[in-house]
This record gives sequence, structure tokens and C-alpha cells, in this order.
Amino acid sequence: MQLIINSLKSEIRYILTHWGMMVLLLVGPIFLTMWIGGVYLNDYVDDIPVAVCDQDNSAISRIIIQYFADDERYTLVHSVSGRGELENLLRDGEVYAGLYIPPAFGRDIASGKSSEVLIVIDGTNVIIGNNVYAQAASIIQTMSAGVQIKILQAKGALPEQAKNMALSFNFNERMLYDPKLSYMNYLILGFVAVFLQQVVLSAMGTLLLRNTEETAQSHTVLNILAKIAACLIFVSVSETTALILLNKLYGVVIRGSAGTAYLITVLFVIAISCPAIFLSALTKDKLKYSQISYMLSLPTFITAGYIWPQDQMPAALTMGIKAVWPLINYVRPFDEILFKGIPFQTVLRNISGLIVYTVLWMPVVVIFYKFRFKKEELSK
Repeated sequence: MQLIINSLKSEIRYILTHWGMMVLLLVGPIFLTMWIGGVYLNDYVDDIPVAVCDQDNSAISRIIIQYFADDERYTLVHSVSGRGELENLLRDGEVYAGLYIPPAFGRDIASGKSSEVLIVIDGTNVIIGNNVYAQAASIIQTMSAGVQIKILQAKGALPEQAKNMALSFNFNERMLYDPKLSYMNYLILGFVAVFLQQVVLSAMGTLLLRNTEETAQSHTVLNILAKIAACLIFVSVSETTALILLNKLYGVVIRGSAGTAYLITVLFVIAISCPAIFLSALTKDKLKYSQISYMLSLPTFITAGYIWPQDQMPAALTMGIKAVWPLINYVRPFDEILFKGIPFQTVLRNISGLIVYTVLWMPVVVIFYKFRFKKEELSK
């Protein structure tokens, strides 16, 4: 016990006396969280530039255009005379969507004929495209129902009867947890988790490569555990501060158990130390280690089941990811613990996954670490 305490004191002293480590472990997570969070400060994608091509110019076409003009999601920036001009504006990136109303649209509606309004959307940006489509569909459906009611009334139906005929059933929705469907709430806690991953990988690389011979020769496990514990102490402070700032400054709702979130974070920090130990032993060089660890940031996040659901990924790929990288058992559960408030029992499978990952990989990477650096000592 005294040995691990002394090792822990040594690692903490090293971190405290090296400003780069202090910035990495204490300032880095907070700065990255607030900086990236600022991108999503606006809850919605608003003021999307839209062009209009009204070849009908009837009263009903002007009402439809006014609906779009009044909606905060859109800004009508161009009015053109033909579909070709509309498509050119989309191609050149001047607008993200176009509203096309064909000739005789109003006359066809008045006579009971079927007609259509065309929404042309730039699909190269999924976020903007989905927002344009969803809101445009809502506006057109509302307009369509209203027009249908007026036509039925003109044919002699009573107002209530016309409404019941046009709206044979109503669709109601209840959006739980995040009614506004804001990008801040969807993304930011996942970013916090991946920032933690990269900070721990960077810090562990530095600590593991600073006194390799001493660490590899005796009490290797205890020395490595001391390094992990030192990292955990500092990132606990920075991650907690980052979450408090997200809640107070950006309004991110924290509903769940801090204890459960902290438990799974501790297990993840220990688990992610396994790849750190392996990479440090493999590269034996801080620069190469940093290059590889940062290169892994994006692919490990994308394949962790956060942006794209695990159940929509090939089962074999998911199993392979869980076998080699622990983020998949941490990033989504961490988000749902804090934001959704899911109970401990729900994430027990992920907690077990992190424990199994560590139990299986830690002996392997420690042996590999000892082999690599003891071999280096023998060759001198």
C-alpha cells in the first residue's frame, strides 16, 4: 500500500510541476467543452436561405409563400421566374432550399384538381436538409388541410363536418426529455466523453513514457495504477467543472445520478488506459504515440454507437469494436445517465463490459509493456 501511495505522490508531483500536463488535464477538457459547445449555442438551425419560384401568383400561392416567410426556420432571399434559376441558386450554394409553385396551381385547387408544391432541397448537408424537409412538410400539410376544409364548405358542408371530413384523424406527439430536439443536448455530452478519452490517452502516454525502465522493472502493475489514479484525480475535477458550466451557461439539463456517471467514468478511464499502455509500448516514442492516439479520435467516436445507433451497425462490427476499444460501452451510457436519467440497472451491461474489457486486456498490455522496455534495457 505504501508503495502505491508513494508512486501516486510521485505522479501527482510530476503533473503539478509540468505546466503542459496541468493544462492538458485541468484546462483542456473545460476549454474544449465550452469552445465546441459554443457552436451549438443556438438550439435550432434557423434562418435557412430559401428561394421562391411562384409561377402561379394566385392568392393561395401568396399565402403559402407568406407561411414560409413567417416561419423562423426560413429566410426568403431570392424570388426567381423559373426552375432552372432555382436549381442554379442551389448548385451555387446561395440557398439551401427552393419553393416551386407551378402555373395554374390556384385554379386547379379551386376546381378540386390535384396539384403539388415542389420543395427542392440541397441534400449535401444532412442537418439543414432534415430541418428544411420536416418544417416544409408541416407547413404544406397544414395548408393542404385548410384548403380541403374550405373546398368542402364551398360544396355545402358545415364547418365542423368539413373539418371532420378533411381531418379524418389527428396526429399528436409527445417528445420526451428534449422537446426542442436541440443539437446541443444531442451532441455535447458525447463530445465531453470523447474529450475525456483523448485527454486520458495523451496524459497516460506522457506518464508511461517518462520513466519506462523503472516502471517496467519492478512493481509494474502498481506503478501503472498510480499513473491511472493520478490522471483520474485531475480529470475528475476538470470534467465536473465542464459539466457544471454546461448546465449553468449553456442550459444543458443534467437529470441523472452523478454517482452512476462517476462510476462508469472511473471504469472507462481504467479501460482506456489499456490501449494507452499498448500504444506506448508499441511506439516507445512520445511523438509517434501522440500521432496515433489523435488519429484514433475520430474513428473511435464515429464507431462508438453515439452518432449512429449500435443496433443499426453490423453485429460483427459492433462485437469487434467492443473487443478492441472501450468507448462504445461508455459514451452513450454516460450521455443517457446524465441527460435522460436512466437508472444503474440499465447501464449494468455496459459497466460489466468495461470491467470484462479491462480484466482481459490489462494483463496482456502490462506483459507487453514489460517485455518491450525490459528488452530495451537488456540490449544496452
